[in-house]
Amino acid sequence: TAPQTAPSVPHKGMKIIRPLLTIERKEIEKWMRENGKEWREDRTNAESIYKRNILRNEVFPILSRVNPSFIRTIGEDIERFKLVDDIAEDYFRENLAGIQTGGSFGVDSILALTHWKYVLWRILEETGISYPTFGKLTALLDRYRGEPRGTVTICGKAFETPTSVISIK
Repeated sequence: TAPQTAPSVPHKGMKIIRPLLTIERKEIEKWMRENGKEWREDRTNAESIYKRNILRNEVFPILSRVNPSFIRTIGEDIERFKLVDDIAEDYFRENLAGIQTGGSFGVDSILALTHWKYVLWRILEETGISYPTFGKLTALLDRYRGEPRGTVTICGKAFETPTSVISIK
């Protein structure tokens, strides 16, 4: 797999390339044996003390018994999610310049977008806004958008996040 299309995992602002992520362990072990390579096992892999290992050691085997192609299917689904994520990222980047003025964003220009909730989430996600708070904000903006002008007041509303206060002016 080419580096730009290899499976990756976001980590602290970087993209870590994981080219073997979609290959099942038994396939890797088989390749190692066939090619005379020594297999090394991290001792913590067998311990279900970490969330990733609980999934690997307990949850995935159950799901694989229910659906023998579970691992392959979820790998394919992840690849499709990446395609959708790329489309969403392009949409966000293409629309960002049109709604931003200095350090502010025009409410009406955001609400004019087809996928305004996604764009607003992307703008606010760095503030650490919780999903319930985001839901309250979008419910207010939905009302503002759907009611006749002047019947829903948004000016002066504030929404607190862990890192800032979002004010509508």
